[in-house]
Amino acid sequence: MVTKNKVGLSRVRILTLLAVVAPLAVPASVCLGGPGQAYLRRGEPQREGRGWVELSECGAIVPEGGRLTLRADLGSVSVAVGEPGRIACEVRITAFTGDRADAVRMFRDIDLDLRRSANTAELTARDLANHRRRSRLDVQFNLNVPRRFNVDLETHGGDVEVVALDGELRATTAGGEIRTGDIAGPVYLETAGGNIRVGNVGQRLDASTAGGNVHVGDVNGNATIGTSGGEIYAGMIKGSIHAQTAGGDIVVRGVGGPAVVETAGGHIQMGDCGATVRAETAGGNIRVQGARGMVRADTAGGGIALFRLQSGVDAETAAGPILAEISASREAFTASDLETSVGDIQVFVPVNLPVSVDAIIDQAAGHKIFSDFPLTYQGKGEESEFPFHTVHGECTLNGGGKALKIHTEMGNIEIHKANSSALDQLRLRQEAYWKSFAARQEQQLELMVRKLQQRQEEQLRFQQKLLEQQEKRLQEIQKRQPDDDDDD
Repeated sequence: MVTKNKVGLSRVRILTLLAVVAPLAVPASVCLGGPGQAYLRRGEPQREGRGWVELSECGAIVPEGGRLTLRADLGSVSVAVGEPGRIACEVRITAFTGDRADAVRMFRDIDLDLRRSANTAELTARDLANHRRRSRLDVQFNLNVPRRFNVDLETHGGDVEVVALDGELRATTAGGEIRTGDIAGPVYLETAGGNIRVGNVGQRLDASTAGGNVHVGDVNGNATIGTSGGEIYAGMIKGSIHAQTAGGDIVVRGVGGPAVVETAGGHIQMGDCGATVRAETAGGNIRVQGARGMVRADTAGGGIALFRLQSGVDAETAAGPILAEISASREAFTASDLETSVGDIQVFVPVNLPVSVDAIIDQAAGHKIFSDFPLTYQGKGEESEFPFHTVHGECTLNGGGKALKIHTEMGNIEIHKANSSALDQLRLRQEAYWKSFAARQEQQLELMVRKLQQRQEEQLRFQQKLLEQQEKRLQEIQKRQPDDDDDD
């Protein structure tokens, strides 16, 4: 009985001495005695360069599939995959001052708290000074969570990095970039100023920035992407997509559902589309490689090139050429309209498609209608002696069908059979572009993931070093403990 008491007393003293000797962190085996426990231990100020650093650690036991919530008034966030069944966090606060007392006051202005309830752990960092010292502080949150976990991050200023998750991710920042690897669950990302780069997403994606580019890998669900000033690049979107930018290009490798893409100043390039497409730009070219549904393309200044259209098309540009390859069956084809103010129009039509063609050049001035099919000209046609006369040609293919209207105010019109060799060359160019695009996207994503993984490895090495130091201190305390018991 006496021996058991000595052992119990020894454990208490070890824990007490460890709290004094190791102020930064303690092993989970010591701190986390039960499934509902969590710890947060703030470190002592340490001089580093021209400033001071406080390194704090926290952690909690959590079930797989749980959730970590971070609410921070300031600071950058990095999330890496750690051990199953627990979260671990490191909070590094840097005060840019040479005065230790001043640094301590700034550290105290940041109130850290970790709470755990049910399946959720919530970490908060509040700025009690109300932004007074924010320019003199730098805060970095390094978080480790299980692979199968959900993360909800919110910071009022700083970058956000997430290596990978088999869960859902929500991340918002009032000013900074957001970078993630592959995320298996739904993803919601928002920044008031910075670029967004995401790997592959297993479910739905919502990503928006008030000023920056958005680059996304493949999305196995619907995607909503918006930026007030930057380009949008996306891989294969299995569901629908709504992409909008106030100034930049939009490039999408492919879309399974309906697609709406809009830019106030940039080019639009889209791969295979499984449903309807609406593409609008105030100044740029539009290219769509293939679409099963109706395509509506509108640009105020640029060319339009549409390949393998399996339904109908409504395309209009104020200044630029139009190329449209129609590959629809008689059942799928719908009435179509191609119109440009200044520019040539080329149309490729299947030889067996029932269609009624109506082609008009308002002011010919040397421009003509060229057709692989016999045309009937209305009025004076191409023989008028007036330079700015109207040329109007019509033809009925395979008994006629739904209307195909082709209209340019000033430019040539060419109507070709779909098996043209010229079209084959254009297709090859498009395929080469998408192969190059896919290779560039994959290379950029691999580079980003490697950088995130390197950061994760650095965090793990640092934490392992801390654990080794703590174990060494614990062993030293245990060696001295029997002597202390004997003295009692």
